[in-house]
Amino acid sequence: MFQELLAVVRTLREKCPWDRKQTVASTRPLVLNEAYELDEALGKGDKGHITEELGDYLFMGLFLADVLEKEQGVKLEDALKGIVQKLKNRHPHVYGDVVVQDEREVLENWERIKRKEKKSEAQVKSIFEGLPRSFPGLKQAQLIQERCRRVGFDWKEPDDVLDKVAEEVEEVRAELEGSSPDQERQAEEIGDLFFALVNLCRHLGVDAESTLRDANAKFMRRFKLVEQEFVRQGRSLEKATLEQMDEVWERIKHRKPDQD
Repeated sequence: MFQELLAVVRTLREKCPWDRKQTVASTRPLVLNEAYELDEALGKGDKGHITEELGDYLFMGLFLADVLEKEQGVKLEDALKGIVQKLKNRHPHVYGDVVVQDEREVLENWERIKRKEKKSEAQVKSIFEGLPRSFPGLKQAQLIQERCRRVGFDWKEPDDVLDKVAEEVEEVRAELEGSSPDQERQAEEIGDLFFALVNLCRHLGVDAESTLRDANAKFMRRFKLVEQEFVRQGRSLEKATLEQMDEVWERIKHRKPDQD
């Protein structure tokens, strides 16, 4: 099926006017869109939806590969050979005689091998090399922290991170209550708080980006119920007071999940 999908991609790129005119610049956002749509399907856990979105995601990867070959001479075969070799090199406990005890040692070996590979280049690069700057902020923060963990720069326990979160909250409060408010300083302290919260998510095995999206979805679901309640009562949401809206919100918030 892989070869058949690849053949479909190449046929579309040859015969479809729209597909033929696509460039790297026009394809990049499409790749990101498919990644987000697949992630959303994974979050919902619907097998049929996941299957469909995974197919779209794989198609878009091969589509980009064809665009890159035509536009920049990057060959899919070279990319496949490169990733196969990289994975074998970085899993010596699978393809070699290295013995590891747990996941932590696997990641430490990965980082050590990666840095050794980079030393063969003219300049030794940072552990953050290759981290996409276009990533959403929460995802980027989690990856930054993960790379630090691999070299041992990390908190030991979630409680330690929770203490750091509390410290950052107090620093935000101090900025807000200061005699001469400084918006830049406030923004900086809030950024530190975000970073600490992402760290807490990581230590708890929670993906910060997905968690925030889930919280967004929960908020919207509940507020839609608030809107529906006001419509049912023949009342205008725009004319309601905050206290009136909050009363309905609290009632909805304490419903059982299957009542939402």
